[in-house]
Amino acid sequence: MPFLSLASAWFALALPAITALYILKRTYQDKEVTSHLLWRRVLQEQEANRPWQKLRSRLLLILQLLAALFIILALMEPVMSKPAVSTGHAVLLIDRAASMAIKPNTPNHSGTQAATRLELALEQVSQWLNEQPRNRPITIVTTGAQPEVLVSRVTNKEQINKQLQAISPFYGKSDPIAALSLADSLLQGDPTGETVIFTDGSWQGIEETKELNLHAPVDLHLIDEQEPHPYLSILYFGIKADPVGNGTNRGTITVRNDSKLDQNVQLEVLAKQDSTSPTLAAEASVLVAAGEWQSVDVDGLPEADYYKAQLRKPIHAASMNDSAYQFPTVPRTKQALLVSKGNLFLEKALMLAGVQTVKMIPNSMVPTGQQADAIDFIILDGMDNRLLADSNWSKLLSEKPIWMIDHPEQSDEAAAVPAHSRVVTKEHAVTTYITFADTHIGRLAKPNSSELSWGETVLTYGDIPAIYAGEADGKPRLRFTFNFQDTDLPLRPEFPILIVQAAQWMSGGSELAIGTRTADQPMELSLHSETVKAAWQALELTGAGLPSEQALLKQPLKLDLSALGLTTAPPIPGLYQLIERNAANTIISSRYLAVTAESTEFMSSKEMEASGVQLLRSLKSDAVDETSSDSIDENGREQQVSLQMWVALFVLLLMAVEWEVYRRGHSS
Repeated sequence: MPFLSLASAWFALALPAITALYILKRTYQDKEVTSHLLWRRVLQEQEANRPWQKLRSRLLLILQLLAALFIILALMEPVMSKPAVSTGHAVLLIDRAASMAIKPNTPNHSGTQAATRLELALEQVSQWLNEQPRNRPITIVTTGAQPEVLVSRVTNKEQINKQLQAISPFYGKSDPIAALSLADSLLQGDPTGETVIFTDGSWQGIEETKELNLHAPVDLHLIDEQEPHPYLSILYFGIKADPVGNGTNRGTITVRNDSKLDQNVQLEVLAKQDSTSPTLAAEASVLVAAGEWQSVDVDGLPEADYYKAQLRKPIHAASMNDSAYQFPTVPRTKQALLVSKGNLFLEKALMLAGVQTVKMIPNSMVPTGQQADAIDFIILDGMDNRLLADSNWSKLLSEKPIWMIDHPEQSDEAAAVPAHSRVVTKEHAVTTYITFADTHIGRLAKPNSSELSWGETVLTYGDIPAIYAGEADGKPRLRFTFNFQDTDLPLRPEFPILIVQAAQWMSGGSELAIGTRTADQPMELSLHSETVKAAWQALELTGAGLPSEQALLKQPLKLDLSALGLTTAPPIPGLYQLIERNAANTIISSRYLAVTAESTEFMSSKEMEASGVQLLRSLKSDAVDETSSDSIDENGREQQVSLQMWVALFVLLLMAVEWEVYRRGHSS
């Protein structure tokens, strides 16, 4: 039991003084005499007087010594330490920044390994809640781009635990200063309230934290204070065209080594092209000193839709940093198989559209192997039934998007000559900016409805369908019912625009990739004019691998199109594809986006330790109510309760017993 005033122990000298009074007290012995007349004076003055005597056990002496002893104890201000349990309003500030998604090195109370620091923090929050009084009001605030209040002044612990289970890591740029300021503002006017912070200590803007004028005391719980797992991370991955100009790309990868030993890092670069699976495009190795970073160049990367750089042997302490995605600065050249007897205007227009054509006549051999795999779509300039009858051609045509161009003849019974030149267009990616004004078309084919179950009419000329568009087996398909040689369209400025838009449609509407963004980062997004629905489709996720994150792979993340192009990047790091659909639910555009975690949230162990100490010194507070005799020690976990009042009450009780003993004559 500690004492707040040890100097008062000098009053213990009163104990031997009380004892001396009993030692020096005059006592008289009883004697039998024949008469007291002769002995009266002697007995009164000398003979029966014994100034020094052996101290005998006396109840009154014991009570007086006890009373004096407890008076001295009261003057020494005794206190008792116990766990600090407050009944005032508590605001729990839970840090869920990207660094909290790292795998912890500290086991939980059951001895198992938590998946993330945040999971470990939430477990400690639950333990803290179990130690609190039942009716204590609790408010939960979480960090993020903006602080969020999950519950406010709730006493139901079941409801609080339910809210805790819904908390997940935030991979964007977090603002813990705003969260702390909000938490403190919720406690203004409440002298018994406190802010309880659960964090790993890796806070951004630590100097700003020191400048906050906090009104309420702070109880800080540092998560995973042990040395964190050493891990390697890819800080940067860039792609640019190879200066040699051989059609390949060059990649630059920057690796950081947060371990205590030098590491020979093995890297892989995967290339993804069209519908094929990512294939190994290059390998590299680089020696990175402990606590440092190093870059390495990778040459000879083939054309691809996107590239993925990854560590060959990741430690997975921070899985979101094990890989990175990047895209070429220009889109990959599309390759079309043109089956035609000759169409110079079409070939030149396709060249302007950036499409590389492989020309074949109808009776040529069917492309196979790598040649067939390289084909993005097939253009049939003039339908030839011999192709459809050939099993090899039929197989290839069923595997690729098809653009059919009819060559109606005068002898064709299904062909028709338009009665007028009035044009009706339907809003579609192929017909955008197309009017066909003053365009002459001599003859159009009229295919059977059974042949067009896959599409709809998007342009009508002279009340006759001229262009059909749609999808067959999930692949784009077009059909022009007129021959370019029977029109003056190739001489019109709209012709190259029509071919470019048709080529983009046949390529799945793919355009330049959106690029790389930080998770939950605000961004402006330009959408197609026909887009009525858009959603992010997660292709790969590199977050902490939590079940709530994996659910994003199954359910697309819809965009709010009413925001006029303003949106935010998806919340989980990984690779996404923005899918845009028109009113007919047809895909008109698809673009890639790479989402990364906020890099500044990941600090080396030394930086994190220093940051945590600074945070501890700036936030820990022993501020208490000055009118209370209770105090909280500097570690914020124990409370000192004064025992002075109880000692004083015991002294009063002893004095009452002493008076009763004296009154009844039991002093000796």
